[in-house]
Amino acid sequence: MIIIVQNIKASLRNARKNAVMSFAKLFGLSISFAVMLIAAGYVIYETSFDKFVPDHKQIYRCLMQGAFNNQDADFAVTSPEMANAIVSKIPEITEAVRIFYRGEHAVVNENEIYSSGFFYLADHNFFTFFSVPIITEMDNPLVSQNNITISNNLAFTLFGSANAALGESVEIGGDKYTVTGIFNDLPKNFHLRMDIIGSLQLLDPDEAGWGEQSYYTYFKTNSPDVTTEELNFMITKTVFSYPHFDVDVANAKKIEDFILDPANYLLFTAEHLTDIRFSNHKFDCAETSNKTYLYGAIFLAILVLVISSANFINLTIASISTRYKEIGIKKTTGAGTRDIVWCFITELTLHFLVGFVLAIYIYHLAKHRILEYIGIDIVLSNKVLYATIGIVFIGLLIISIASHIIPVVLMAKTKSLNLIKNEKPIKNGISGRSVFLLLQFIIAGLIILCSFIVNKQINYMVSKDRGYDSENVIILDLWELNRDSRRSFIEELKSYSSIQSVATSNEYFGKDIGMTDAYFEQKAEGTYFHTTRLSVDAEFLKTFNLNLVQGRWFDKSKKTDIDALVLNEAAVKLYSGNESLLGKTVLLGHTNSYEVIGVVKDFNFRSLHHVIQPLVIRLVDNSGIVYVKVNGNQIAEALGVIRNQWDQFNIPIPYTYTFHNEVVARHYAKDQQAKRILLVLTFIAISIACVGLYAISYFSIVRRTKEIGIRKVNGAKIWQVMLMLNMDFVKWVAIAFVIATPIAYFAMDKWLQNFAYRTPLSWWVFALAGLLALVIALLTVSWQSWLAARRNPVEALRYE
Repeated sequence: MIIIVQNIKASLRNARKNAVMSFAKLFGLSISFAVMLIAAGYVIYETSFDKFVPDHKQIYRCLMQGAFNNQDADFAVTSPEMANAIVSKIPEITEAVRIFYRGEHAVVNENEIYSSGFFYLADHNFFTFFSVPIITEMDNPLVSQNNITISNNLAFTLFGSANAALGESVEIGGDKYTVTGIFNDLPKNFHLRMDIIGSLQLLDPDEAGWGEQSYYTYFKTNSPDVTTEELNFMITKTVFSYPHFDVDVANAKKIEDFILDPANYLLFTAEHLTDIRFSNHKFDCAETSNKTYLYGAIFLAILVLVISSANFINLTIASISTRYKEIGIKKTTGAGTRDIVWCFITELTLHFLVGFVLAIYIYHLAKHRILEYIGIDIVLSNKVLYATIGIVFIGLLIISIASHIIPVVLMAKTKSLNLIKNEKPIKNGISGRSVFLLLQFIIAGLIILCSFIVNKQINYMVSKDRGYDSENVIILDLWELNRDSRRSFIEELKSYSSIQSVATSNEYFGKDIGMTDAYFEQKAEGTYFHTTRLSVDAEFLKTFNLNLVQGRWFDKSKKTDIDALVLNEAAVKLYSGNESLLGKTVLLGHTNSYEVIGVVKDFNFRSLHHVIQPLVIRLVDNSGIVYVKVNGNQIAEALGVIRNQWDQFNIPIPYTYTFHNEVVARHYAKDQQAKRILLVLTFIAISIACVGLYAISYFSIVRRTKEIGIRKVNGAKIWQVMLMLNMDFVKWVAIAFVIATPIAYFAMDKWLQNFAYRTPLSWWVFALAGLLALVIALLTVSWQSWLAARRNPVEALRYE
């Protein structure tokens, strides 16, 4: 015990004596530990989604996957017929539940208190299926079409308590509903955000048939041992056995037997409940993330840790070289190798303890600000948080002790006389400090380069011409108004000078748009194509400034245009005929026939992650999604006009609007997260590397004080001394960047392949990033070298 106390006192004396070194060590340790804590918490939270559901190992969701027109098809929605079919025909499946997403709606009670909530419809067994606790006075709170259940939080917002909400009436989207149940708020790590759950019977799903594909189907197996491959084959075979599908299932032995045409096929597959969080399907209402960014967060946190560790080891090696005499004297007074090693391990552990305490403080202080800036969330229980802190600390301490033990043992085994003479135990061409300094800046250079390129790609996507004009377009949701009131609302808007035009649509243009089967002229071999469907009014072309390349646009005065279509160029390219498509017919949904009257130039109606796909545009009038094109310098005036009309028409929901550019920007939310993560880590990596570089330069310059004095006495100028001192460090930064450049190029080239449209990897990006790293390194060491170079040489020669 006495020895431990003595070692602690010695460690504190050394820390005070080498204050710059101690600060640099603690700075790197505390920052990197805090990053590791945040990264570990993020990983634990992201991988915990849906695992709180008791039977999560036996719960799956049905998907439709395949290819249409040589493009990948991957849909989270299925037919309402799917649930009954798989439960009745597949013994391994015991139960299924269907869910339908109705969007985010305002809820109005009799006291006119407004609150917005995510509205879903579900089968009556939803709560038992997912084991969601519910307060109700009925055996089945979803038995009637006008019954709804609401979350405990929404009940408290609207009525003050759960008990007060039961039996009350509320209005949603102009319809009256009775609150028949209050369910516990779903955890944040559930893949759906649900505030209101109504009865699925409102849609009469059993009458919809296989052609309707807008439901989410979940099912439960009788054992967790059933494999996904087995389920995929059984589900696909079951669906194709129905008369609606003209597929021979008798001879199928594996799921690949159902792929008759690689360019156009569809399979029905199973996705495990806990895999939904990291899925990326079309028409998915789930709260999803990207596993690439999860792995990226882990990798980048490890890189920061490596920078910090390299910095710590570098500084330790530097400080050890100043303590040869101290260790030599200890050995001459009887200290053995074990005693010296334990002395350094005590010092190391003390640094780790102080650094980790600071890290926990930084973690609690900065976590919410950093996560809010990045746009991610971490919700951990105290038990999980404390376990995470303990595991991270023990793991890092073991790694660090292991990395330090070799140089300490080598020094401890060196002869006392050599240590007292200040001779190094190891001599080689490249010092350990140089190697670790090089490693630090290789990693820092990688992070800087990746940050530059990610930022360049995202700016490219946001600013790229998408083929239509979305500037100053305001989106309103007016489904709450009846058709006559909506028409009056729109016509009055058009009368104001600040408003250029007003268009309407059934679909929310900018988000995922519905898809459908289609045929050129007739349903026959070679005429099929799968297409996106957009329903708009006659003002849509003018509002978004689409480019018409053939034929004409819709004319609302022509009643026959209700049965007309306008195609994009991608759809026209699928037509195998030699003549123009104008005047010919297209069948949508197998039965409805439309005449092609025009062709618009291709435009990116989806994000730039995807190539432009076939699109058919049909005419509707007076729909609920309204697009208001505002004259450029009159946005404030137009918003005031819209607000006044909102109040004038007594629209029974809060006044809300969205700019179309904001909707488009949401396509790149995950990419923006990656950008922000890299910016934060770039700052952290540069800070740790620069603090370490500053400490090493300080240490190096102090050791060369006499050399600098002699050079100045011999006539060396200040700039010559600065150049000599700076080059010792800047050369390693330059070498590190040369090594980092090809690694970053390879990694970013792989990342850019996730985008259909991508920025080039320009040489100037690498040159600019390299120049930035050199400038930062020069600024870091130049202050110390300038102070040393202008010092009086007489004082330098007296220095000991």
